[in-house]
Amino acid sequence: MSIDYRILSFLLLPFLLPTLINSTPHPQKGNRDDHRPADKVAVVEQTTITTTSDDTAVIDQDDSHNNDDDVPIVPSTDSGNSNGNGNGNGKRGLAYNSSSPSLQVFANSEISWVHSWSSSPFDAPSEFLFVPTLWGDEPPHTDNWASLAEGHPYLMSFNEPDIIGQADMTVGDAVTAYNRLIFPLRKDGVQIGAPSVCSGSGNNDRGVPMGTGWLREFLEQCDDPDSCVADFVSGHWYGCPGGTCSVSDDVSSFKGYVNDLISTADGRDVWVPEFQRYGDEAGQREFLEAVLPWLDDSAVVRYAYYMVVDGILTTSGEVNALGSAYAGI
Repeated sequence: MSIDYRILSFLLLPFLLPTLINSTPHPQKGNRDDHRPADKVAVVEQTTITTTSDDTAVIDQDDSHNNDDDVPIVPSTDSGNSNGNGNGNGKRGLAYNSSSPSLQVFANSEISWVHSWSSSPFDAPSEFLFVPTLWGDEPPHTDNWASLAEGHPYLMSFNEPDIIGQADMTVGDAVTAYNRLIFPLRKDGVQIGAPSVCSGSGNNDRGVPMGTGWLREFLEQCDDPDSCVADFVSGHWYGCPGGTCSVSDDVSSFKGYVNDLISTADGRDVWVPEFQRYGDEAGQREFLEAVLPWLDDSAVVRYAYYMVVDGILTTSGEVNALGSAYAGI
């Protein structure tokens, strides 16, 4: 019996297409200079996927992340709003890496601070406050970390320890590494941040909590002023893979997640140094128009949209329409 593979392919296409779409890496995520390893395919999608008690993966659009009124949002008066150039209110920042276009194109905007998922500023203009990050607890990230972090008023720690392929750490291991590598730098007014978690919930494939569940356990174990403390918490958020949710649904999900962070922070400052809505430029602009004023009036101290790269916030090295909307140019 012969098989017409063209007909077979046509019949299977509806079942294969969603898998093909969701397994396609973000156009910038595969860059080895990026903060995400090249072998981590579709890692950001994991930040919007949760696991149930029976390990079934579900999109993280639960009610707890859709209620804008879960936690009271109040303006922050913390000194963390200080910035290096006097632009804006000190909250709005840029996420970038060594492959990003020059950040100078964002001069004279609402941007006041920047981070590169590393300890290197990669020639960032001095007018922006640079915040170093210790991405993980092993070399090369730890090489010369203490000396490179010296002189900076804020330090961020481990990148998404709740995601396999990112910093990928249990809470206990993270607390031990934090005590060794981060806490000793908390002196002379330097503020240090808890590891940056994703927006998922439940457990990952290693049985490690994700999102604010991971963060909550970390803060419970890191609560000794003499050996372990975090001045601020940090969380990352991404919208539905492929922009499949409506803008309003993504706005609601984002606000719910940020409110969850604020609640988990329990009085600590809150940073959102990495967030993005997937989809076309028009949808991203509509999303930003809805969340930026909300963020500016919220208890969030700093935030940064993902990211300075051609195709998102820039085009041919210049600020594009989306970048202009974000930076207030």
